[in-house]
Amino acid sequence: MSLCFISDWEAFYAGLIFCIISAIIAIWLIPKLTIRLIKKRNKKYLSIKTGAVLQEFCEFIFKSPFKDSELRSKSISVFITQKNIENQRFVALCTINVFDETVYPKMTLVIYDFFKNKSPDESYNAISKECDRLKSFRLEIEKILAAHSLYIDDDLIQKISCLCMDIRSLEIKYTFNLEYDELLKKTNSERNGVFGINELFKIYENLLVLTKELISIDFFEYEIDTKK
Repeated sequence: MSLCFISDWEAFYAGLIFCIISAIIAIWLIPKLTIRLIKKRNKKYLSIKTGAVLQEFCEFIFKSPFKDSELRSKSISVFITQKNIENQRFVALCTINVFDETVYPKMTLVIYDFFKNKSPDESYNAISKECDRLKSFRLEIEKILAAHSLYIDDDLIQKISCLCMDIRSLEIKYTFNLEYDELLKKTNSERNGVFGINELFKIYENLLVLTKELISIDFFEYEIDTKK
């Protein structure tokens, strides 16, 4: 009888272990492998969708009010090489050479100089326009991530999402200006400061760093052009 009793417990533990392993496979491993297989089979879509994100980044940089001749002395043309096709498919043009490490502190200086000689009211109008641009940019990026997340690398999604959260933080900080407006009206006072400018430094640095990472992906090729 004792031998049967031990055998039953052994069977119980064996079944329990089997159930745990099956649950891990069903909950974690199979979905992970399925997603990996989908991405492998749809590699060409990965380049297309990541290229769409890169286009949004480059267009935002191109239209930025923060620019000078040194910062934009070189541009980067990005392509995807097509098999059995002589010509490359153009993806995007980045008007800042993000591979030059000096552009990162330079961008901070350009933003600082842009606001330095402006009056508080002029700075408020400028940060309002930039906040609107950033919000539209964030919404476009979030649409791409929401619709095509299976075709974009997980690590990139996380980094792009962090950039979107930084932009969202700026939007929240910017609303303090609206409350400040109400206070100015009630006290009949003049504006002497603006909220949100300091957040631009981090956003633009992260934007340029992430643009560099996107351009560096294996299926992209690029050329750095010196502007004459």
